[in-house]
Amino acid sequence: MPALKSGSNEDTVEVRALGAVTQATKRRVWACPELSSHSLLVLTADRLYLAPAAAEPKPETLATIQSGGDLEQLLGPLAITIDLVSVRRVKLDLLSNSLVVEYLGRGHETSRAVITFASHEAADACFTKLWRRLGDGMRLGDQTDKWALARGPLVLLLASLVATAALALVLSVFEDFESARVASKAGAASATGPLGQPVEAIPKTPLEALIGWMNWKVICAIGGIVAAASQVWLYRRLTTPPVSLELARDV
Repeated sequence: MPALKSGSNEDTVEVRALGAVTQATKRRVWACPELSSHSLLVLTADRLYLAPAAAEPKPETLATIQSGGDLEQLLGPLAITIDLVSVRRVKLDLLSNSLVVEYLGRGHETSRAVITFASHEAADACFTKLWRRLGDGMRLGDQTDKWALARGPLVLLLASLVATAALALVLSVFEDFESARVASKAGAASATGPLGQPVEAIPKTPLEALIGWMNWKVICAIGGIVAAASQVWLYRRLTTPPVSLELARDV
């Protein structure tokens, strides 16, 4: 996971020219095979360069880039150049180790560049460095839909509560019926059911024959176990680490 602080102090190096000391932002380079979708990615102070997938860059090319060579000439006309001020959104997919960079291209149309890395360490490092270069105008968020994660456990919890209450009520009625039948068999002349009907006129229904043997206490215990399990499931879903992180520019 990338750090949650932005800064650029570590990205500066001293460059001595004509006896004077100046500060220049260090170039960050990712190359094939560490980079899967492109042959080369170069991040400077104000731009991001992407060279199309091809052969692995030569060591001398990388050395020239690191030493301050002309990127336009080294990467060729097919390279994608993105001004960092035009970047509107950056999404890091933690499952696929990829970055999706949305930026304003020519004609102010939104374009996207998808950058895939071979490892999550490289993807995290690039995301962190890019965040630092983009500055404080970007806010961090995640793309986890909390309601989508909680929907399943909450539905199970509600269903278990409703089913437990309904079954407990039905079994209570069945117990009243059975008590009335027992009283009738014992010689009670006026044994009636809950609805005032003679007990003899209330035969056992198929549902009573199916679940009448159950005890409402057992039903409540089973319902409590299911409700507790759904709450554990809900907790685990809500505390699951996000699958993506997103930087969005403040409007």
